[in-house]
Amino acid sequence: MTELVLDLAPPGADSTPCEDCGAPLGGRSGCDRAFHALGARAVGDAAFAHRRRAVVDAYSLQHSAYIRSVKSLAAHLCGLCAAVERPADPRASRAIWSELSVPPDAAKPALPIRTAERTLADAMRAPAGEFSAAVDAWIEAVWAAWSAHHELARAWLDYSIANLPRR
Repeated sequence: MTELVLDLAPPGADSTPCEDCGAPLGGRSGCDRAFHALGARAVGDAAFAHRRRAVVDAYSLQHSAYIRSVKSLAAHLCGLCAAVERPADPRASRAIWSELSVPPDAAKPALPIRTAERTLADAMRAPAGEFSAAVDAWIEAVWAAWSAHHELARAWLDYSIANLPRR
């Protein structure tokens, strides 16, 4: 029997779907608790830190509370763009995580109705040896769900890279 990454479904657990992403983790509050538990696990065990920044972006893009402003949406959408399309470009990482800038006329677009078929629950339920693959599949699914905004993400990321201070 393969051990699960985290015990998400102890006997009697609440399987109410999250209002934002649909993960059956006890509603929105249960989903947030599971996300924070995964973060704590990542701190203590590098095996669970796989693509941690992209995990934060994927989770945020599936939960409206984390993308309320243009700047927060840009950070997570561009972060996922950088992780999926430009993982080897250090300028992309710097533009997102330390120097993010968006065009002054940037406006928040309409958000996708469904933000992916995969959720945090899929990654957390993966057997320990398959955790990285499950995380990769989740990240790819969230990026695909935002396909209508890929060009916008690329444009915002390019803008931020172009405006990085010279060092």
